[in-house]
Amino acid sequence: SCNAAEVSIIFLAALVGWPVPLTPIQILWLNLLTDGAPALALGVEKGDPDIMNRPPRPPQEPIINRLMLRGIAVQVVAITAVVLTAFLLGLRWGDENLARTMAFVTLSASELLRAYTARSERYPLLKLGVFTNPYMQYAVVVSFVLMLSAVYLPFLQPVFDTVSLGLREWEVILPLLFVPAIAAEINKAFDTREDSRRRSAGE
Repeated sequence: SCNAAEVSIIFLAALVGWPVPLTPIQILWLNLLTDGAPALALGVEKGDPDIMNRPPRPPQEPIINRLMLRGIAVQVVAITAVVLTAFLLGLRWGDENLARTMAFVTLSASELLRAYTARSERYPLLKLGVFTNPYMQYAVVVSFVLMLSAVYLPFLQPVFDTVSLGLREWEVILPLLFVPAIAAEINKAFDTREDSRRRSAGE
């Protein structure tokens, strides 16, 4: 969903005549951050507690089923909305570099937070426990530090076309970071309820 959101962000910005919200090097860096260590941490995640009690999916059901498509759509809409919101405010407050930096941080950090919700397709994060996978903590912290390095280290700013963010920018970005994760949890609740109804009807 991250790659689809990146395409959506760039397409919509071009459609309304805005500057490009993300540079190629920023996209490469955030993909390394969000698809690297967090993905490895998800690889050692324990399965759902009831995974052996659940019946298998029907053999005729596609790998990317309707529920998964809906989840991807929800994430693309949520991520696109928060990133373009941050980008637009950055354009109003400063120049394109400030706007791109706000978009870059919003997209990167929201993806890192969303990695927590991806630990289970059915169980809510609070039921799983936020800190029950220590590898996820390490992965997110390391990735977050690397993201901040691209923003605040002077010798990296020209490479990533970033500028230092101040308190005003973070006051906007911080609430936006949680929107995709919250949307994922809400969608997960709907998916679980719909899946339970479907299996009950099948029985």
